[in-house]
Amino acid sequence: MQLNAVNPRDEHLEETIVHELMHLKLYPLDQVTESLIVTQFEEGAPARSFAYRQFFEALEATVEELAKCFLLEFGEDRALSFGRCAGMRSLDELYEGLNNLE
Repeated sequence: MQLNAVNPRDEHLEETIVHELMHLKLYPLDQVTESLIVTQFEEGAPARSFAYRQFFEALEATVEELAKCFLLEFGEDRALSFGRCAGMRSLDELYEGLNNLE
């Protein structure tokens, strides 16, 4: 991981580091899901693009929310930014409208 301390993209370096560490923790699940997408959908197929988009949107929202929960409990600076995820839907919003399976 490289951080640009002179001209950072994010204001909150602790949050950026924790966010990226959460990606490392979730990497095995990331790889399993990506492998399933690659093996189940043909390259260039709209379904594959849809699956990738949905997966990465859910992955980023999950990582961002896990990082924020961790930082709110253990972080030095509890004034969190939202960086590139500011415009993304939260996990609750991603599941709005889904029918209860029970």
